[in-house]
Amino acid sequence: MNTAEGSSSPHLTPEDQVLAEEIADVYRMIDPVPATLVERLRFALALESADFAVLRPFEEAGLPSGVRGGEDSRTITFDSEILTIMISVSARDDHAVRVDGWLAPPGEHLVELRTGGGARQVRADDQGRFVLDVVPRGLSQLVVRQGLDDPARATILAVTPSLIL
Repeated sequence: MNTAEGSSSPHLTPEDQVLAEEIADVYRMIDPVPATLVERLRFALALESADFAVLRPFEEAGLPSGVRGGEDSRTITFDSEILTIMISVSARDDHAVRVDGWLAPPGEHLVELRTGGGARQVRADDQGRFVLDVVPRGLSQLVVRQGLDDPARATILAVTPSLIL
């Protein structure tokens, strides 16, 4: 027996199948799959290498009022056995933020910020500091690569989980 969704379970009676389809319809109405789920999954899986550390969010704190950006600023730290990244995210306007970051241990690594609109790369200085001045708000992810001159040959050292800027 075929249904609108494909094939029915061989263990259900026709009445049970109708009931199961009605329950599925209710769930689709009250708890639909998020419209951006597929986009977020593709974004998270788009990295070309699996040989890197995935950083864990360590802490997130809002900065006190009066600090650059006031209430629209936050600090996030990501940590792994090989690398720690601390970023400060400050609001520029309703559509963009500024990201100031520090790598520990410091190194002149390539830092890539991946967003739905593409990727931007900057090089951290010898103290591990980097700045992404105008970043669109939304889903993003940081990728840290070896500090080679040729970004195409620089292997990935670590990535953050997806975050909303």
